[in-house]
Amino acid sequence: MTWPPAKAWTSKFCIEGQIHFVAINYGGKLLERWVILMSVLDSSLVVKVSWSQLIDTSIWECGWSEIDYSIFSKSVNNKYELITTNCIYPSLDSGLTIPITEKIIRPWFCDT
Repeated sequence: MTWPPAKAWTSKFCIEGQIHFVAINYGGKLLERWVILMSVLDSSLVVKVSWSQLIDTSIWECGWSEIDYSIFSKSVNNKYELITTNCIYPSLDSGLTIPITEKIIRPWFCDT
């Protein structure tokens, strides 16, 4: 998986009732990389996950998958610690800033 992360992500477990997220910011180096994700439907739900967790296909999927919501529980799986955060500042390459000043915008979806 390439760094920096694509913007669209689907959690394989509900996080406070949500599964679709946008990677709004990222940082760190090597094993300390992290990504800030904001729920697509509830912008007050912002979580910080490690890059190693985000690329774990048993927890996250790049892109927005149409998944049968009835199979999800209402809380996040215990596979990893969920860190909520107040950091809602998008990265310059997110394409989510106004005005858009960055010439290179991160893609929404991963290359397949």
